[in-house]
Amino acid sequence: FEPLGKAIDPESLGEDFAFQLLPEDWDHFEPMMLKALHRLPALEHAEVRMLLNGPESFTPDGSFLLGETAETAGLFLGCGMNSVGVATGGGAGMALAQAIVKGHLPFDLQEAEPMRFPACFDSAEVLAARVPEVLGKHYEIAYPHRQWASARGLRTTPLHARWCEEGAYFGQVAGFERPLFFGSQRAPKPSFGRPDCFEQVGREVEQAHRRAAIFDLSTFGKISVRGPGAEAFLDRVCSNRMDRAPGRLAYTLMLNPRGGIESDLTVQRLSEDHYRLFVGTAALKRDLAWLNRHLDDGERVEIADESDSFAVLALMGPEASRIAEDLGGGALDALGYFRHAAAELAGVAVRAARLSYVGEAGWELTCAAAAADRLYRALRAAGAGPAGTLAQTSMRIEKRFLAYGPDLDSDLSPDDTGLGFALAMQKDFIGRAAVAARRRTPSRRRLVSVLLDDPTAVPLGNEPVILDGEIAGKTTSAAFGYRVGRPVALALIETEPGRDLEGLQVEIDIAGEIWDGAVTERAVFDPNGDRMKTPSR
Repeated sequence: FEPLGKAIDPESLGEDFAFQLLPEDWDHFEPMMLKALHRLPALEHAEVRMLLNGPESFTPDGSFLLGETAETAGLFLGCGMNSVGVATGGGAGMALAQAIVKGHLPFDLQEAEPMRFPACFDSAEVLAARVPEVLGKHYEIAYPHRQWASARGLRTTPLHARWCEEGAYFGQVAGFERPLFFGSQRAPKPSFGRPDCFEQVGREVEQAHRRAAIFDLSTFGKISVRGPGAEAFLDRVCSNRMDRAPGRLAYTLMLNPRGGIESDLTVQRLSEDHYRLFVGTAALKRDLAWLNRHLDDGERVEIADESDSFAVLALMGPEASRIAEDLGGGALDALGYFRHAAAELAGVAVRAARLSYVGEAGWELTCAAAAADRLYRALRAAGAGPAGTLAQTSMRIEKRFLAYGPDLDSDLSPDDTGLGFALAMQKDFIGRAAVAARRRTPSRRRLVSVLLDDPTAVPLGNEPVILDGEIAGKTTSAAFGYRVGRPVALALIETEPGRDLEGLQVEIDIAGEIWDGAVTERAVFDPNGDRMKTPSR
């Protein structure tokens, strides 16, 4: 494919451009023609009858649009094929037909679902900037953490200017600019080995592990569910108990009728008739559609997207308690694990939730978006330092905290992934009957942690896992575990139900090289969760 394609506004093509062509453009084709002559010298003497020039449809990430839309129930898309529509038409057509007839795709296709794009990409100007780059990268090597250069800055968090001052290198997720790491704004050199930012990410993990770090979680979706029917509604669509008292948190799943995981989320009960749901950055559009489509007529419930109204800063580490006390939040130490309460830090009203995605003690602090900068400056002055997404990912993998997408999807059941604790089987919820039926035949699938023996290995995810001499599954997420000093992978494997896997030796095939590791079904770091549940000073 040409390194830089030419964008064209669909409106300039008219209402029906089917089977038509654009004018020949030899100037644009010349670089490709010179390459072709070098590869096939005989072309220099071949008679050229025409240069076929026609439009193709490309999406902002180079993958299809396949499935039901979030905006309109019953509207299905099968388009945006990125020049491979003929090659993939059979499979895509089969999947689309099943989605229409049966109400769901034949298997999880998150990479292709139309709901993955936020509204910021619904612009001919943005697409015209991005699509030429998508075309040029079609056959480029997809290095880890590769970022798009075009159509950037579409969405930013309230602390974006502050992160720029701190020297953040950003990655784009669902249109948002999120700090991947700090200390250098240069892109890491493309590599499948240890990245240039390896030491810096380690310093950020150290900050959270030894002192206190600030993680910006503001890009998470925040959904308000309120009204007299809120508890009953959420009890039906969520797998865990929603009848908790105000001030309590819940980690829960939303399942489909087949017992597969549609989403994982945390829920704060703010009052008797008001809940706030925190969902993944890329899951907001999909989760809002799921909730609204399962809201029955007559249910007295209001569902609203509050994502832009609030910022969330996670203050994590052994010094978190001291910092909170210095800023007037000494009472937060008494807040039990998985509880939340209103507080004031440095004059900023926050809702502090005692939980951790990185395995260190602290709080996720929700405040008004306009107050985020004031809160951050106070936390920074009190001794906390910024940490990026790569540090957070390393720490959550060490803690066996799963992420929707790499580790969880709509084909997997909670029991496959060790999330059975998030099921309140004594109540009725969507997917409960399917989970109960699956339990009558124990699953062979297990999601485990693998601690690699050699610290120089660089697993990335999606590598084959070899057990008893046979491929038994694949890694899902992987990173270097700075707190344990070795690489760690989460892996989904198949083996006999009930088999004791603790300490079992496996092999991981990383680009054709075999690396040994040991299996555990627990976290490789602080498996009992003592650090994150006990505040320290």
